[in-house]
Amino acid sequence: MTMAEGGCAIGLDPGYSKCGLACSDANRQYLDLCLICTPHACWRRLQDWWLERQPAYLYLGDGTCSARWRLALLTWWPAQDLQLVSEFHTSLEARERYWQLHEPRGWQRLLPEGLREPSRPVDDLAALVILERGLGRSLRVTPSSFRTAVRP
Repeated sequence: MTMAEGGCAIGLDPGYSKCGLACSDANRQYLDLCLICTPHACWRRLQDWWLERQPAYLYLGDGTCSARWRLALLTWWPAQDLQLVSEFHTSLEARERYWQLHEPRGWQRLLPEGLREPSRPVDDLAALVILERGLGRSLRVTPSSFRTAVRP
């Protein structure tokens, strides 16, 4: 299946201990699901999505351990549908996105955005940034799109 034929798109921020995953709706207009999970749970989730959602593209961040992920994914994911995306500044953009989605409270409002520390990891938001870079546009996001952890 190719992007022209339809199907969701997936963004993956790979890591050694945790990964961020972001998945669009079938029309690639909305963020359907965004989560943080272990590499093992991420692998299983990708296999499930491959069968259930028939994704058009997987956008893989080119940073931490991406080469290992790419080699493993190419054993069953079509090469033309697997795209490497630059992770340059994705962590910074993920932090910015966090504060757009979660209004700072209390004394946090007094700090400049660059000095605020999110209350949780932002790997899911980094995956969203990777997904949006791959698509070349922003997705519409709702609070129900987020899940912070998936157990292996």
